[in-house]
Amino acid sequence: MSAVIPLGTFEPVSVKDAWPNEAGNFTPWLAEAGSIAALGEALGLDLEVEATEAWIGSFSADILARASDEPNHRVLIENQFGETDHRHLGQMLTYPAGIDGARTVVWIAEKILPDHRAAVDWLNTNTKPEFSFFAVEIELWRIGNSAPAPRFNVVASPNEWTRGPIVVPPGNGELAGRYRIRLAYWASFADYLGQKGSKFRIGCDNKDPWFWFATGRAGFGIVATIGLRRQRIGVNFNMSDDADKSKFHALYSEKESIEQQFGEPLLWEELPGKKASRIAVYRDGVDPADPSQYDDLHKWMLDKMERFRTTFSERVKLLGSSGDTEPGEEETPDGV
Repeated sequence: MSAVIPLGTFEPVSVKDAWPNEAGNFTPWLAEAGSIAALGEALGLDLEVEATEAWIGSFSADILARASDEPNHRVLIENQFGETDHRHLGQMLTYPAGIDGARTVVWIAEKILPDHRAAVDWLNTNTKPEFSFFAVEIELWRIGNSAPAPRFNVVASPNEWTRGPIVVPPGNGELAGRYRIRLAYWASFADYLGQKGSKFRIGCDNKDPWFWFATGRAGFGIVATIGLRRQRIGVNFNMSDDADKSKFHALYSEKESIEQQFGEPLLWEELPGKKASRIAVYRDGVDPADPSQYDDLHKWMLDKMERFRTTFSERVKLLGSSGDTEPGEEETPDGV
């Protein structure tokens, strides 16, 4: 069946068409509230800019930011036009030692070379769990004569599946508290799944606000989320490889029948400009930090997970995939 409205084609645009100069144009743009929020969404962080061109020893980081919900968590952002190089890799390694509270380093470039992506993956695997390193490619895309739209493509990020057991260091204030809350919630949920004989399993400690459950199809997952700041939990059906939104729109064409089978209305989150898309349900006004609520929250969460599996298990067989199996190459799929 042909499309009922004219469709366009995504076309890449040179980054330098929008920002001729990295220091003079791109960094000031990225420091703007809307731009840093978009980067934060891709990384799964709420970011606030503290300073630009922040001096750290003999180097200056392009942007010094902090996680707005963890004031002691500082984020260093280094921008680079063109391909990544060893000099900027060295700066990435230098920055955390020079700033109190620096726990996340973000390296943004037009092209992350394979050797440098491997280096960032190595850092995430071999450093302490409280440190995180990201490699992000900045892209510009337009449809027809539209204004170009930026996209942050996360190509290397922390991956808890490759780390050893998570040990939260004592005396680390708010960060340690959040880690412990998340660890406790997911450990309790893991026990609950076992007690219920569920096919869903949590096989490792988890300090993240989300947990990805495989569906048996690469590029699709059922994701459970907890939001401490927003006081909510959620479950979503995540399509991690859907940059052109074809999978999302294929399912959206069945919205009425899908919601009827699921048993309630769903939030259809296309996530324009992102590689992923998702279909979600949330429960607000709850406290995942309160163990007395665990049974109720676990029951709700497992019920929604089972409904998503039942509703989408056959439908995803008709949708294509390029082979991605884990979130993180584009963004954390939490929605919290």
